[in-house]
Amino acid sequence: MYSNNGEVTLGSSFVEKAQQIAGKVQGNRWLGVLSRNMAAMIGVLLTGAILSLINGLPFGAGYTGFLQTTGIGPLLTAIINVCNMVAVFMCLSLGYGFAKEHGDNPFQGAMLTIMLFLILTPLQAMEGGIFINTSWLGAQGVFSAMFCAIIGTLLFSKILKRGIKIKMPEMVPEFVSKPFEAVVPVFLTAIPFIVLRAVFENSTFGSFHQFIYSMVALPLLGLGNSFPAHLAALLVACVLWWMGVHGTLVVFSVMAPILGVPAAANFEAYTAGQPLPFMLSMMTFFVAIQFMGGPGCMFGLYINMLFAKSARYKALGKVAFAPGMFNIIEPVIYGFPMVLNPVMGIPFIATPLIVYTIMFILMNIGLVGIPVIRLTVMTLPGPVAGFLLGGGISLGIFLIIACAASIIIYFPFFKVCDLNALKEERAAVSK
Repeated sequence: MYSNNGEVTLGSSFVEKAQQIAGKVQGNRWLGVLSRNMAAMIGVLLTGAILSLINGLPFGAGYTGFLQTTGIGPLLTAIINVCNMVAVFMCLSLGYGFAKEHGDNPFQGAMLTIMLFLILTPLQAMEGGIFINTSWLGAQGVFSAMFCAIIGTLLFSKILKRGIKIKMPEMVPEFVSKPFEAVVPVFLTAIPFIVLRAVFENSTFGSFHQFIYSMVALPLLGLGNSFPAHLAALLVACVLWWMGVHGTLVVFSVMAPILGVPAAANFEAYTAGQPLPFMLSMMTFFVAIQFMGGPGCMFGLYINMLFAKSARYKALGKVAFAPGMFNIIEPVIYGFPMVLNPVMGIPFIATPLIVYTIMFILMNIGLVGIPVIRLTVMTLPGPVAGFLLGGGISLGIFLIIACAASIIIYFPFFKVCDLNALKEERAAVSK
C-alpha cells in the first residue's frame, strides 16, 4: 500500500511475504545477473515490437497491399526476423554478464557463449551451401543460450583461474596478451560442448535444441483435443515462456494438427448454419494464448504498469503498453523481466488457466458463444477480437470482463515488484 505522503507501507501479510521472497531472489547473485542482462536486451526487443506492430496493423487488405507493393512489408519482415533472434542477443548479453560476475573479461565471455551456442546449433546442407535454421536462433533457442552462458562462463572461469593459459612476457601489451591468455581456456571449454553436439547429433533427436523441444512435444501428443489437453498445453506454453522459451511456438507446432481438425469442422458447420460439432478447438485455445495481451493474459499487467510508482516500471509501462495491447509480449517478458521471476510467474501461469476454465464452463452452459473464425491478424486486442471470432456478442463481452479481471489478478503481484523497485530507487538516491 502507499500512504498519502508517498511512503511505502505493507498492507497485508501476502505482500510482506511476497516481498521477502522477491528480495531473496533478487539478492541471489546469479539470478540477479540473469535478470539484469535480460533487461539489457530491451532496445532490440522494442525495435522488433514496434516494427511488428507497424507491419501487422489491422487496417485491412489495402494497407497490407501497400506494404507489399512498395517493398516496405518485406523490408520490415526482414528486420523483424533479425530482432527476433533473441537467443543470439541473449548469448551476447548473458555471456558478458556472467563473465563479469566471475571477474573475467566480459567481452571474452560474450564471444565464448556465442561460439558454444553455435556449436550446439544444427547446420543444414542445402544446394548452394550450409545454412543455419534461424528458428533455433530465436526464442526456441533461448534455453540453450542460457545453458551456454551459465555453464560455459563457469568452465572458462575455473580453467582461467587455475592458470591454464598461455603466459606472454611482461613487456607484451595487455591488448595482445589478454586474447592469447584466453586461447587455451576457450578451447578446453569448447570440448564438452563439442561432445554434447556429437552425442545429440547421433541420437534420434538430431540436436540439443531438438531434444529440449521433444521433451515438451512428446507428452502433449497423446493428450488429444480434450479439456485437460488444452489446460496442459496452456500450462506448458506459459511455463516455457516463463523460462524464456517461446512456449506458444513450441506447443502450437505440436498441437496444431490436433486442434486444427476440430477448428476446420466447426468453421464448415458455422458457414453451413449447422450446429458446431466441437466445443474446443484451435480458436478457443487462441482466446487464452493470444487475444488477452498474449501468453500469460498480460492485458492486466500492461494497465497496472501505467500506474506504477517506481520509475523503472513506469518507464517500461509507457514503452511496452502499445505493443502489449497488440499481443506483442517480448519487451515485457525479457524487459520486466518475467523470465524466472517467482512473484510474477504466479499470475502469468495462473491467469490463462483461470480464464480458460471459466470460459469452458460458460460455453458448456450456453452463456458464451464458441469461437470459430480464424483471424488472419493475430495482433488484434482482445476486447476487439472477441467480437470478431464468430462467438457472438457474448464472447466479446466475456473477453472484456476477462481483461478487466486480469487487472485485478495481476495487481497484488505487480505491486510487490513495484514496491521493491521503488525501495531500490530511493535507496540509490539516498546514498
